[in-house]
Amino acid sequence: MSLDEETHHQAPERETERRLTSTMSKQTAYDVVLDCLSLAPDEVPRTRAVIGAGEKDPWWLTLINLFLAVLGTYGAFIPGWGVYVVLQAAPQAVAVAGGVCAGLVVYLLMGAVGVSLGNRLDRTGRRDRLVHRGTDVVLACVRALEAPDAERAKVLLEVDVLYRRTEHLVLHAHRTRGTMVNTSPRRTVARQHAELVAGALRRDLCRVDAEPQEALRDLAGKLVAVCERYAEGRVGRLLPEVDLEDVEPVTLARQRLRETAHMVGVIVAMFCGALAAWLGCRAAGLPEGLPLVIAPVVGMVLGGLLAGGWQRMVRVAELLPGR
Repeated sequence: MSLDEETHHQAPERETERRLTSTMSKQTAYDVVLDCLSLAPDEVPRTRAVIGAGEKDPWWLTLINLFLAVLGTYGAFIPGWGVYVVLQAAPQAVAVAGGVCAGLVVYLLMGAVGVSLGNRLDRTGRRDRLVHRGTDVVLACVRALEAPDAERAKVLLEVDVLYRRTEHLVLHAHRTRGTMVNTSPRRTVARQHAELVAGALRRDLCRVDAEPQEALRDLAGKLVAVCERYAEGRVGRLLPEVDLEDVEPVTLARQRLRETAHMVGVIVAMFCGALAAWLGCRAAGLPEGLPLVIAPVVGMVLGGLLAGGWQRMVRVAELLPGR
């Protein structure tokens, strides 16, 4: 049975039915994927149950995000304006850039608080996120296996994007599953195991450019096991020991330090971009007013994009309230 035949080559009325029942469509596609991987649906009952329940955003979570978005806007304006007033004696470029950066930092901090609050309130969504994202990667892997050459590059790019989100969830599996308290000594063992599991998954992902067929099949098979064992609550044995031999763990602390260094570089580049844009407008002789206010904002965005790229800017945007 082919995934393309099951999900792409069906009658128009069946296409309409799948759009109306998106959850069942994913469950059906996952069953087809299991067949392609020589697995039976009854081998992963908990994963299928989570997929069948679907992803649901509580209605109150939207209200909280809206409230935090409004609060974040006003909360960022006040310190931004305060910094601008304090720096009025300095060159205007420094005052404007300082105010913009202060407002941005406060907005991002409030966004991070909103994300943390939403995760704590929506415990079910946070708990099941690894299963949903992991099955998305499995589906993408099998689509890449069966995609024609003209479409394979696009599907492999999708695998990369989905995997990056999934690896982060794997590393935090011992936190999100809700089977242990923060002070439990079991957390250290579970975290070290998750780092090895992430290393095994990343090893298969990095083999895609050398051995695409074997690597994609191995990656999909491992993720099927990870999702099922996570759904069972077995965060200390997401993969068997044989799959973890000679694996270089993905250290969570090292990832955080690297990401922090990158983000500091992006913020510095944003400040330099705002300053350069303001000086450029002054050198061009533009009149005082709106151009000199907009230019630092444009320069800030361009500086951040040049230093961190679209992917890092998107990850920053995910911290904003409402995302």
